[in-house]
Amino acid sequence: MNPPVEGRCDECGFDYDEQDLAGVLDRLGRVAGEFGGLLAAAADDAVRRRPDPDTWSALEYSCHVRDVLDVQTRRIAQTLAEDVPAYVPMNREQRLVDERYGEQDPAAVTRELESRAAEFLAAAAALDAVQLERTGIYNYPTPKERPLSWLARHTAHEVVHHHLDVRRVLSARPGMGCLE
Repeated sequence: MNPPVEGRCDECGFDYDEQDLAGVLDRLGRVAGEFGGLLAAAADDAVRRRPDPDTWSALEYSCHVRDVLDVQTRRIAQTLAEDVPAYVPMNREQRLVDERYGEQDPAAVTRELESRAAEFLAAAAALDAVQLERTGIYNYPTPKERPLSWLARHTAHEVVHHHLDVRRVLSARPGMGCLE
């Protein structure tokens, strides 16, 4: 089941209806900063191991979050430069293969994730009330015009939700599935 893109996510507890965008962005920053500690505290084989063929490894999730932050930062800039742009899908499954997520250096991924989180937060925090209402066509789960205020919340949800995924994957034992 895919996480929601509106309302409350029952799995991770993220709430798109949280009124305080500054608080949402603060949470994104705090949680993004925790990925490195999770990866550093685990053995290399645990970071790279998939608990099952359909579940990404902790390293793969971390690479995805890093790339989401980069893509979303570019989408903010695109939305400020264009009237209602149609965002190019990031093709997450293909990117995982093409970029060889599972083979990347966890320390480098951590540094890049933290840097991209800072860049996203700076771009999002600089938006004024009028800019937050500028829209683009977001393709997931279906094409829909969405404001930058939603894009900021959705990015925070990606970070929070995949942080939970990383914790689950790292707590999984081979052959036992993911544990909470």
